[in-house]
Amino acid sequence: MNQEKIDDFYSLMAQASSLTKEKKDDDSLKIYETILKEFEQTDDESIKEYLPYTYYNKALVHARRKEFKKELETYNTLLEKFISNFSKKAELIIAKAYMNKAVCIQELYDEKSSLDTYKEFINNFENTIDTEILKDLVQAKYNTALIQASLDENDEAIKKYDEIINTYRNSEDETILEFVIKSLVNKANKQKELFEYEDSLKTFDEVLNSFSNLKGVFLGQIAIAYHNKAAVLSELQRENDLQNVCDEIIEKFSNINDEFIINIVSSAEVLKDKDRFNNSF
Repeated sequence: MNQEKIDDFYSLMAQASSLTKEKKDDDSLKIYETILKEFEQTDDESIKEYLPYTYYNKALVHARRKEFKKELETYNTLLEKFISNFSKKAELIIAKAYMNKAVCIQELYDEKSSLDTYKEFINNFENTIDTEILKDLVQAKYNTALIQASLDENDEAIKKYDEIINTYRNSEDETILEFVIKSLVNKANKQKELFEYEDSLKTFDEVLNSFSNLKGVFLGQIAIAYHNKAAVLSELQRENDLQNVCDEIIEKFSNINDEFIINIVSSAEVLKDKDRFNNSF
């Protein structure tokens, strides 16, 4: 392919990208269609490696317009064309396409229908060493577990939570570690729901023993672990342990200016006072 055609491609991509940012969707879609019509069958590697971006950006425009069927068709075409042969530069776009396709399917149908897309993504990228893709991979596993739990596929959900916990618990990446803690909390909540109270307490303790000193984005999940552990102890009528956990909640979180955590502290104070009242007779 001559240099003039290559220059045309990059010029069209720049125009489409600019129009997309300006939310001039009709105009940007026309240019994306022009690019695909003219260059879809190209053999030029310098163009082929950027064609996934054309499909991906086109799908994003359809998503913004809530044209979910067209969005899904675009992701399907992208993945069919490039999943078996994509450049290193396009790897992240392919991963993002899987994640967005799963969300699109949920918009069109239901959560269960997205499981096959998550499974395909996980199978294709299980061994990735790219940090950004790894974050999406862990989220895909986490979303799979959430959906399985919502469908009462409890053994499968807990197995997937365990996979996340055991594989990534030593990660130094904040996003991945947050999914580990969420997986522990959700596993414990599911055990509580199944009346497996002792197992639930062990899992909550795993959160608190390993991660209770973390701050920032982790505080909410740690507070939930404390709160739900207290709820289990209340069910088991283990008053002394319940008092201790309520004391820990009040001491640890009383100075946190966050409405969600303030409510957890208030609940701990109510639980503690209720328990003290019951034990006064």
